[in-house]
Amino acid sequence: MKKRNYLSAVLHSARQTVSAPTSGFCRAIHVGLISLPLGFALTSSQALGATTDDAGRRIALVIGNQDYQFVEPLENPLNDTEEISRVLREADFEVTIGTNLSKKELEKVVRKFLRELNDGDTALFYYSGHALQVGESNFILPVDAQLSSQYDLEFESLKVSHLLDYMKAASSLQIVMLDACRDNPFEIGSLFWGEQEYALGKTRGLRRIPNKLGSFISYATRPGQVAYDGEGPMSPFTTSVVNNALDPTLEIKDLMTKVRDEVVRKTGGQQIPYEDSTLVTRFYFVPPKPEPIVMAHHRVSVPAGQEAFALNIPEPVQPEGGKLQATLTLSPEKGMLRTADGKEVAEGHVISAAELASIEFVPGEAAAGDVELIGYQVEDEWGGTASAIASITMVQADTPVADNASEADKQEKLSRLLAWLTDLSTKGAVEADIGVGPVPIYPEAPVTGLPATSDWLKVVSVDPDLQLSSEGRLLQNGDRLPVSSLASLTVRPQIGSETEARRFQLELPAQSGHTPETITQIVQPRVNQCDQLATQPFDLQAVTEGRLANELDPQTVDKACAEAMAAYPELGRFVFQRGRGAFAGGDLDSAISYFERAYQMGHVRAGQVLGRMYYLGAGVDRDRKKAVELYRKGAERGDAYALHSLGMAEIKGEGTNQDEKAGLEKLLQSVEAGHTFSYNAIGGFYLSGQHVSENVDRAVYYYNRSAAREDIYGFLNMGTLYRDGRGIPVDYDAALGWFKKAHDGGHPAAGTAIGLLYFNGQGVEKSSDEATRWFRESAERGDPWGAYNTAFMLGKQSGENAQRDRIRMLAMSVAVDPSSPAAEKGKEGLAKASSSLKAKVLQQALTDLGFEPGPVDGQPGRKTREALTRFFNSSDRAPEKGDEALIALVKFQWEQSRPRYDLF
Repeated sequence: MKKRNYLSAVLHSARQTVSAPTSGFCRAIHVGLISLPLGFALTSSQALGATTDDAGRRIALVIGNQDYQFVEPLENPLNDTEEISRVLREADFEVTIGTNLSKKELEKVVRKFLRELNDGDTALFYYSGHALQVGESNFILPVDAQLSSQYDLEFESLKVSHLLDYMKAASSLQIVMLDACRDNPFEIGSLFWGEQEYALGKTRGLRRIPNKLGSFISYATRPGQVAYDGEGPMSPFTTSVVNNALDPTLEIKDLMTKVRDEVVRKTGGQQIPYEDSTLVTRFYFVPPKPEPIVMAHHRVSVPAGQEAFALNIPEPVQPEGGKLQATLTLSPEKGMLRTADGKEVAEGHVISAAELASIEFVPGEAAAGDVELIGYQVEDEWGGTASAIASITMVQADTPVADNASEADKQEKLSRLLAWLTDLSTKGAVEADIGVGPVPIYPEAPVTGLPATSDWLKVVSVDPDLQLSSEGRLLQNGDRLPVSSLASLTVRPQIGSETEARRFQLELPAQSGHTPETITQIVQPRVNQCDQLATQPFDLQAVTEGRLANELDPQTVDKACAEAMAAYPELGRFVFQRGRGAFAGGDLDSAISYFERAYQMGHVRAGQVLGRMYYLGAGVDRDRKKAVELYRKGAERGDAYALHSLGMAEIKGEGTNQDEKAGLEKLLQSVEAGHTFSYNAIGGFYLSGQHVSENVDRAVYYYNRSAAREDIYGFLNMGTLYRDGRGIPVDYDAALGWFKKAHDGGHPAAGTAIGLLYFNGQGVEKSSDEATRWFRESAERGDPWGAYNTAFMLGKQSGENAQRDRIRMLAMSVAVDPSSPAAEKGKEGLAKASSSLKAKVLQQALTDLGFEPGPVDGQPGRKTREALTRFFNSSDRAPEKGDEALIALVKFQWEQSRPRYDLF
């Protein structure tokens, strides 16, 4: 009876372990890892495929939430979003759009936006929809926000200041535009954020967001006041922004001054837009235009005696469209100039670019041997200028005339290039991997020998999800590029664009006697197979949503990611993901090597994984200060895993000063991102009253939210609640169902939980055999309580084999997690066990591993000692004696089964 009571106490401890937040990675794996340089700076190489051409991009997130499900819908956000997106694209922004977003969709679109950002970029966030002021903070609300419980805010909103912080960590200049300052539409009287409860009432508008250096924040109206939808298709604020943002003379502060003036007049002074700037540079929505392109020196030979001769000056081009005019700055000393329609032109005359290209030279008194010069300056509609000259050499009438550009040869090459391009565009889609940087479209284009300023391609259209560039210049509808740069033309498909083929159209230069033709090039964006198979959830340098550890197939991951690494050796993302595959397959040496390499290449999540290893002492000496430093780098970027790890460390004061408030805030940021590790961690705190005030109802709420996201840890915790009747009625059938869902998903401790039900006869027929079977399965998955409970059950059996198995399981309970309460019980059991039986277990393990210790007789002698020495030398482990040697052997044997360390 005493044994029964003792087991119950132990099992109660196991239940606490099951219901506590599960975290982790592998425990003390003895393999080498080079010490990491913690001062390593994560710069632009953090980006998905960052290259030197990527810096300085303009990236925007535009969200419009209109059709709210539980409060009054709004009128204009979708129109606002459409027009703002159009303006931003015209201003060379790459735009991520989200409309009528649920909370999960909001999380996804924010991750997509953050994944696009590189150091050096301008990041812009525009929001139109409902938002809520709670305490000192502003929260934007998805369309499925219900806020029917005081605890809903943490799960159904996005804190604006968090997003601004993530933008700041990943870009050089931040712009936030909030057209969301409306009355609180929810009836609830108060909401919790963490431990703090905030009374709401009828709050109005938004609060001022603390603004750090380098940001510009604009509000549709003053803090604490209400903005209006207006009577038009857009809100007054957004209407004014749309109408004025593309004025190239307006710097952003001047723009907002004009917007404020217009909105005040439209609303009769009831709405006054407000901005808060800490910018130290000037920003214009209209980026500087490139200067007009001209041929700096056009040379032509003219036979003496001609009445008139077409000079064929290449027509100047403004690469981004717009009108051009030319002013003649130098006329020929002899002879005269006239346009194709016979109009005489001279120094000081202003003509169009087309007229300049049609100019004829009438030699007059110019004779063979004379050289005449023409000078001109070209100006575009934005004030950009370029100057050039044309030189005319007079030759004898019977001298063959050929200009220096070899016009006939050039036309032949141009015709060959255009035929090649037309043929290629009809052969189907060009595939372009997402997240690897700009992808060349026509790298084999036959452009050799074509001058840079003679013939031009015009961009007719580009799908919004494709970024078209040439020689580092973003191309929009109406832009031009020289045919000679066709080989440098690239596309960069936007994240999430793989669902369908995209396209762009180019207008070809007109051939003699023909109207210009247009070609359509189809581009199929694709997610690399390594990304499909091995992306980790919430990785902000990934291109897809990812798979949980229990969903990885190690062999297919290794093959796919090896191919990706070979194709894109500069990208740390593929190295990290190959490491995930190795980790899932139990190849710990390779996994650690890949993680370290990926971190050195700037992959943020790899640093978090390595930090976790330092935190646990898994494969390296435990160093929790180093772990926390690694966590901080990822947390600054908004990495949900790093936020969770850092929050846990701060709450417990492990590796850093204890700061429960700061730690809880990090966990709430992780919850906000949808990371269920933090759901379960906070739920565990409320259930036990650790670090927060005990609140069982709130614990149930957190666990329910985790389970609703199909999380195996949430499944296990829900089962624990039903089994123990914490916050909900006892229901053993429901508990068993939840535990089996967790077990099927690979949870290491689920078998232990099921075994407890069979041991106690709770909802199932009591069965020692079934209990032992489930305990053993969890033990083999790496659960220390599963191993200890298996040992306990074996202790009730007779016979030497059962007792030797018991000793092995006691050693296993220590081996899989030396820091757990189960390990302490295991050590106590080993200390009391028969020395002879322990020696037999040790000898049998050495025999099974091929180290030949002599007979398994429980009398270890010279051969056993030599075999043990050979084991430690060959496995690169520090030599141990006594029970520690047995534990090391059992651990090594267990690791040969390649357990899923990544599920802890």
